[in-house]
Amino acid sequence: MKYWIKLIVCIYFIAIASLVYGEGNVTKSSGGNIKTELGYGIILNKESSLEREWITIHDNSFPADLLGTIGVKTIYESEGRYSSGGFRYKANYTIKVLKPLSAIEIRFLTFDIWGDHIRNLSSTQIIDLKEGETHDFDGKWNVFGENEASDYYASIAYIAQVRTKTGKVIKADPKTVIEEARKFSAKFAESDLESKPETKK
Repeated sequence: MKYWIKLIVCIYFIAIASLVYGEGNVTKSSGGNIKTELGYGIILNKESSLEREWITIHDNSFPADLLGTIGVKTIYESEGRYSSGGFRYKANYTIKVLKPLSAIEIRFLTFDIWGDHIRNLSSTQIIDLKEGETHDFDGKWNVFGENEASDYYASIAYIAQVRTKTGKVIKADPKTVIEEARKFSAKFAESDLESKPETKK
């Protein structure tokens, strides 16, 4: 009898642990309208009322987390003294550090209005991050032309990997990321996560 009680108790705690530590928690919000202001009263997708979708995956077993629901928006920058003008992806995000880290990579998967995967955007921070701290970061990437800026519709954000202060590299469990990506594109494969992401500019 004692054996069965112990077995039931063990199964209970394993089930609780899988709920708390093994599963990704997904949050969603509007990423704002699909319009992009170009200046001088010119607006890309001016006649559209569509709202972009932002999806963020939070892994409770990871030594860091993204605060809130974050995502990518499009902007247009005029040509300047030190940079060429053009469309850009831009993202601002805050990280909560749960264990001491020396590097962290945030990845954004982007999808177009038809549900097709566009590409991966990567923002890597190589910085000492202390337990209990929060840090604000931003990323910016080139958009390959007006069509891409116009068609971009949704992004999925997640922590792709971290390097701890002890030198251990921890990579994200892809399960939840793939599940969310396949809600846009049924043909999305795990290999699409490993396609070389474009790093921030």
